[in-house]
Amino acid sequence: MILRNVLLTLALMTTATSQADINIGESVPTSGLAGDTGKALALGASIYFGRVNAQGGINGEPINLITRDDGYDATRTLANTHDLIEKENAVALIGYYGTTPMQELIKAKLLDNAGIALVGAYSGADSIRTPGSPFFFQTRASYTDEIERIVSLLNDHLGVTRIAVVAQKDGFGEAGYTALKNELAKRKLTLAGEAWYDKTSGDTNSAAQALAKINPEAIVMVAISKPAATFTKQYKALGGTSQLYGLSPIQYDEVTKAVGVGTAHGIGLSQVFPAPTNAQLKLIRDFQKDAEPFLKTGDYPSYALLEGYISARLLTEAIKRAGKNPTRASVYTALSNMRKFDLGGFTVDFTDKRRLGSNFVELTMISPTGTLTR
Repeated sequence: MILRNVLLTLALMTTATSQADINIGESVPTSGLAGDTGKALALGASIYFGRVNAQGGINGEPINLITRDDGYDATRTLANTHDLIEKENAVALIGYYGTTPMQELIKAKLLDNAGIALVGAYSGADSIRTPGSPFFFQTRASYTDEIERIVSLLNDHLGVTRIAVVAQKDGFGEAGYTALKNELAKRKLTLAGEAWYDKTSGDTNSAAQALAKINPEAIVMVAISKPAATFTKQYKALGGTSQLYGLSPIQYDEVTKAVGVGTAHGIGLSQVFPAPTNAQLKLIRDFQKDAEPFLKTGDYPSYALLEGYISARLLTEAIKRAGKNPTRASVYTALSNMRKFDLGGFTVDFTDKRRLGSNFVELTMISPTGTLTR
């Protein structure tokens, strides 16, 4: 997916509502290794908030989305969050990115101390889910859920027993690695091999060489989009023939753009939201209509764009339920009571104690044309 003038669009949307009383804060990477995904998350939220503002806002007040770049750096995430809470007086936060930034955010208790809700984060690590924070409302299934589906397909249905892993060396990689080992252990299997890559550089060359020597039946990629793409290209160039499967942080459109359809074809990916092309769902029809002006002709809206849109839609509903002059406390209470809320074919379920809003997972594969099949 190619987004036109993404940063300019975000700036214009924010400027247009700079006098708004309803400030929403977001810290995502809009630069660096994860920049494309972060920009898509931010744009997805902006698209929905823009729709709300075009219809008069909430009780006459527009929503002002304030997006800060953290470069996928937890230290910057914490600093951004502090500013969004203290200087921008955000009533809620939305759509953060990454396991390690979320781990540090929860550890610092910034959400708890400020009494501010965060809706949606681009991570499914168990370490941020249990116990997590009561102020963190999660819209994704867990990496454990994703790994279970992948291993079930590979082993239970296809009879694959030699499964290896390539993982990012950080909290995200550790979460996926541990989930995979545990899932294999349930079947009395062990990893056929493992390789790691550096989060900052994204260099997967050594990992590709190590696993090409083993050439297992399948490799699970606990990676983000760009390193997954480079690993795939390097691994196949070395003669590797393993079936490659990746978790939902890998955006298929970023992979195909980076290495070409021929190399990306056949990669399996787990997804934690409905397909952005599934127009049978009202949510997706609305999303496609709202996103269309931001796409070039022939481009497909991405999962990351949809994820940002869903989080914004959910948070908007909570703000509406919070009544006139919403506060952090009233928005938090509204989210806590959002039972089985149907966004139009995708349901999120929160209670006063439950913060894991969804366990939706489906498996997809990159087709010979570069689209996804389910």
